[in-house]
Amino acid sequence: MNKLLIALVGVLFFSVVGVQGQSATNARVDKAEGRIYGPLFVTISGKERKITEEAQQAWILSGGSYVVYSSSDGAGGYENEGQSLHLYDVRTGKQKRIMSEYFMVETVEEVLTSKKKRALLVTLEDGGLGASYVAVVDPTRGEVFFRRWARMLSRKGDTIVLGRYHEGDWDKLMTEGAKVRPYRTERYNLNSLLLRRVIVNKRYPE
Repeated sequence: MNKLLIALVGVLFFSVVGVQGQSATNARVDKAEGRIYGPLFVTISGKERKITEEAQQAWILSGGSYVVYSSSDGAGGYENEGQSLHLYDVRTGKQKRIMSEYFMVETVEEVLTSKKKRALLVTLEDGGLGASYVAVVDPTRGEVFFRRWARMLSRKGDTIVLGRYHEGDWDKLMTEGAKVRPYRTERYNLNSLLLRRVIVNKRYPE
């Protein structure tokens, strides 16, 4: 009996260790020709696993503990181009939507602040004007900051600097080599932004 109990405890121990030790090492979206969305496959501890049927881009975060991916269930917007961000927890297999926007997600960057808080710096763009937008997402709660017609100019430590532009600037900004000065620059502390209320965008048009 004692040997059986010891063996059972050993199996449970290694099972728990195995789950805790899981990490994502690769993510790929299998898009059919002419499609912008497709199934997302993530390699976890050497084995590929399908995470969702519909993703466009994916980013591996926190050394493989999480995967963030963009999908089509955004908040609508121009020609329904708005996208969402979903966070997949590699260890638990659970996932949740952490952002729903009116624009298309371009890039996601994970930042660890001086207070050991994680922030996702998200850049977006629209398909009409071609303008850029900046969002900050708390991966545990959701989107906490958004700026329209803005670009990320720099980040140093906890401070991000954004440039704000007028509607007429975007044609010039999309021209290779063109230099356009922002009409205003704004500085924000990420730790302060992470304390803000979560932004919940209503679907538009309904």
